[in-house]
Amino acid sequence: MKLLYEVKNANELTVSEIAIILRSWEQQEWDSLTVEEFKKKFSLSEFHLLKDDDSSICCLTHLNFDFKVELKHTVYDICELVGLVSTVKRKGYAKQLLQEVVSNLQNRKIECIGFCGRELRPFYEKCNISILYDQAGYLQEKISNGQIEANPDDDILIIFLSDDKYQLLAGLDDNCIGYLLF
Repeated sequence: MKLLYEVKNANELTVSEIAIILRSWEQQEWDSLTVEEFKKKFSLSEFHLLKDDDSSICCLTHLNFDFKVELKHTVYDICELVGLVSTVKRKGYAKQLLQEVVSNLQNRKIECIGFCGRELRPFYEKCNISILYDQAGYLQEKISNGQIEANPDDDILIIFLSDDKYQLLAGLDDNCIGYLLF
């Protein structure tokens, strides 16, 4: 079976694609989103889909471009890979989609990171994604009201990143905290 790789912005997604995405993500707070609310919420996102011959989504993820990282008092535009989910398990679709996304980002020279918990490390290691182990806790979330929240993830995934930004992220520790800005 040949799989088709597609990239769409939120406005290009069909109603059925949005329904599959929401069902796959299993985020209860988003279950009640209307199509228009979804498109507005994810207007600064780009959806990467892997589809089969029948145009059914086998795997999906999205890039969040409404994302910035503050490192050493400098703010960087780095997109975030979020919500990588395979709708068909154990077929290698997530690995294949991740390879497509990495190639796409490299070709467009778009820097991107992601996050994961310890339990997902083996998957990303198999995909040859560079991992900054136990570094995610040093990136705290600045919420819109000025409050700080701890990052619940364990690791930072380097999807595509320049060496200088990689070094900044690798250098995070108790004395050098970074911030995620939304």
